[in-house]
Amino acid sequence: MYLVLDFGGSAVKGAIIDASCYPSKLNIIEKFSLNSQASNLCQWFSLFDPVFSALSRRHMIEGIAISVCAAVDVESGEVFGSSLLRYILDQNVKQVFERRYQLPVEIENDACCAALCEQHLGDNQQTQDLCLVVIGSGIGGAVISDGQLIKGHNLYAGEFGYAILGFENGKPLIVSELASTRGLVKQVTSALNMPKHQLDGLKVFDLYHAGQVTVVETVERWAGYLATALFNLQYTLDPEVIVLGGGISQQPALLPLINTHLEQYQSSLPFCHIMRNVTVSKFGNDANLFGAVIHYIQRKDRG
Repeated sequence: MYLVLDFGGSAVKGAIIDASCYPSKLNIIEKFSLNSQASNLCQWFSLFDPVFSALSRRHMIEGIAISVCAAVDVESGEVFGSSLLRYILDQNVKQVFERRYQLPVEIENDACCAALCEQHLGDNQQTQDLCLVVIGSGIGGAVISDGQLIKGHNLYAGEFGYAILGFENGKPLIVSELASTRGLVKQVTSALNMPKHQLDGLKVFDLYHAGQVTVVETVERWAGYLATALFNLQYTLDPEVIVLGGGISQQPALLPLINTHLEQYQSSLPFCHIMRNVTVSKFGNDANLFGAVIHYIQRKDRG
């Protein structure tokens, strides 16, 4: 049994996962969620400590597997770079958790976890070259090449959200600003002249399906930003498949919207003849949880 934590921009999703049937499958025994917003890690622990105590009474927890929305040095356990959760940055999160809960801990970037889930449990288990693109508060990602997770020299491989899509008044506009769920909500609320807290990605698509003209136009433009990022990714890394993850990826309308834009790009650029293969993860928000356990097991198997 593993306790798994997935630190995201708005919530920390958690689960108890039974790995007794791995590698054929992983089973979620129970799930929970906590607010991820805190001024520091100690404040967040005050929320989690009673949850951990209750889980420990119900389950024989062997270790803690953590997924975080930041760059991770898996050897040291250091978390760094950029994240909406500033309290996890520039410290050894692995060591902090091990000392507090007296259990072995492994930690990895969230998109890398999701990619491991796809590689080991998903529909693309035989795929040697795969890109995972996570659409959330920002745009994250991971690259698997020749069957191996690629981290890069600075551990930033797969951070597709930093790619520049355009400029506004001389300022570069990056993928995470334009093509994320947060970017979508910002663009729609701006178009409707309403406060951002009144909408989320799910509500935006409800308005889209209701045929609200301004929302339809804004969503289609947003899907174009995302399609542009995927088109560039296809011709940069040439993966066999690009898998979309994140909660909004489960919207049935999203993939057809993206493919419409990709078809337009390809018809306008006849020399770009690669038939792209974009698909959606079947694991939804559970991909990071499953991948974190896979990462934990791989690390322990290596000794």
